[in-house]
Formats: sequence, C-alpha cells, structure tokens
Amino acid sequence: MKLKYIGDSFFEGLTDGQFYEGKDVNIFCVALIDDTGKEKIYSRLTPGPFAGRSLGRFEIA
Repeated sequence: MKLKYIGDSFFEGLTDGQFYEGKDVNIFCVALIDDTGKEKIYSRLTPGPFAGRSLGRFEIA
C-alpha cells in the first residue's frame, strides 16, 4: 500500500509529505523502507521515532 507521511520530519526516519510503500504487519504496525533505506516498523496511528513522541500520521494514497 502507498502511504503518505504527514507530520514533523525526523532524522533517520520519515520526511513530511514523502510517499512510502508500506507492508501490513498487523492492525497496529506497518513496515516500510524509510529515509535510511532500511525496512523499519512504524505505528499505523502515531508514526514517529522509536524513542520519541508521536510526530505525525499516515494517509493512504
């Protein structure tokens, strides 16, 4: 599924307005290749840095 990240950009993670190809993991998480070029798992509802606060959201494109 094609996802658009909307929110604060963060280092080695996601960029505001960028489209990512996501894969279902479960009802809470999605896996995608982020700006580092590595596949990582992010929350579907409140994506953000692993050790930080929630910064954004995904829209299905």
